[in-house]
Amino acid sequence: MTQHAFSYALDHRPAFLAHMANRLDRLICKQTKRLMSEAGVETPILSMSVIVFLLKNGPGTVADIAQLDGQSHQLITSRTGPLEELGLIEAYADPEDDRRRLLGLTARGRKDAAKALKVSDRIAASFEAMNAELGVDLMSKIESAEQYLSRTPLA
Repeated sequence: MTQHAFSYALDHRPAFLAHMANRLDRLICKQTKRLMSEAGVETPILSMSVIVFLLKNGPGTVADIAQLDGQSHQLITSRTGPLEELGLIEAYADPEDDRRRLLGLTARGRKDAAKALKVSDRIAASFEAMNAELGVDLMSKIESAEQYLSRTPLA
């Protein structure tokens, strides 16, 4: 890789932010997947936030998870399916409201989530070291960028 991506188009580099963010996403996911696999974690990388939500908060609906995570119902549903197929979560009727479908961790899911959290602690420490070297809290900056673009679209 050259010293700076899109260095051949210096005056247009900012227009390629989405491309660079996607490259960073793929790199982080690849490295995270390896760490999780080495630790024996079964949860797919893209479903990690769901299993952590259920471990930290107890049973919840897809709507609960989507609202708290700021994601769409459809996205969360796509991430719960693999967890159900692996037997890490199960769905059941809410005893207080039969119309609501709760998702909860199975015993196997609780064990997997605990392993995933241990690895997540190591990953968080690595990112803290990266943030210190870069002199920026990258997560906060990404959240700020998302908020900015929601208020002020590119168009």
